[in-house]
Amino acid sequence: MNRPVRLRGRRPTAAGVMALVAVAAVAGCAGPSRTDEDYRRKAANTAEAAASAVSTARLAVEAAGRSRLTGPYVSVLLGEAETDLLAAQGTFESRQPPGETADTVRERLGPLLDEAADALAEVRIRARRGEVRELAEHTEDLREAAERLEGFEEEMSS
Repeated sequence: MNRPVRLRGRRPTAAGVMALVAVAAVAGCAGPSRTDEDYRRKAANTAEAAASAVSTARLAVEAAGRSRLTGPYVSVLLGEAETDLLAAQGTFESRQPPGETADTVRERLGPLLDEAADALAEVRIRARRGEVRELAEHTEDLREAAERLEGFEEEMSS
């Protein structure tokens, strides 16, 4: 006889809930694109979501460098920011560009997302290794990645 599995006392973790919210938000922004213009809007939304994740990480890195955040907290925060960015990136990359103009948009946004993901991975790894005070050394890299994404978002939105 099969018994139903019961998960008494099990609650979703904050990281799990945040990841689901991020995926749902980005998925709502990146449905199928039938026109180049629609694809541009989805690219802009993706860049905006990614810039937000990077900016959150930058603020955390700055605070950690001033000893205002504990190592475990900043580690979780950076992991969640990276998860958010990767969810946005994955959703966008799963979309088929409808035309050659959209191909160009994809070719431009891809490297910006990769660069941002690399920067977030770097600070997450350092945080988990206990190098919390040294995180501030990466503030400029994160700021530049966020600015490039924001610039791309503004260009695609105009």
